[in-house]
Amino acid sequence: MAITAAALFVAALSGWAVFLSGQGLEDADRWVTVVGFFVTTVLAAGSIAAAWWASRPPIPARPAATDRVDGSGAALACDGGRANTGIDGYGDDRTAQVNRSGNATARGPGSVANTGVSRSSRT
Repeated sequence: MAITAAALFVAALSGWAVFLSGQGLEDADRWVTVVGFFVTTVLAAGSIAAAWWASRPPIPARPAATDRVDGSGAALACDGGRANTGIDGYGDDRTAQVNRSGNATARGPGSVANTGVSRSSRT
């Protein structure tokens, strides 16, 4: 594709040179001035469009996926234990959805039970 574009550019430039060489010095100067004006106008409009596009605020990234828990069972933790029938992970920007979670019961000091989503920090 790039080779084809380069070949077309060289062919157009060569054709332009042949055309101008047959026009005489004054007419060639006029042609170059008129075509130069249009090329400059198109490049200026492209620069304005590129500057506008670059100045727009970035689109916030969407989370890679949604953590889902559907119909989790019951979780029972006793005597400092941990029980999890949902999702246990590190906190981040992912979204979470829980439907029909089971009962979570923690008995005793330090016990943790989870049937939905539990997030902790990485530190």
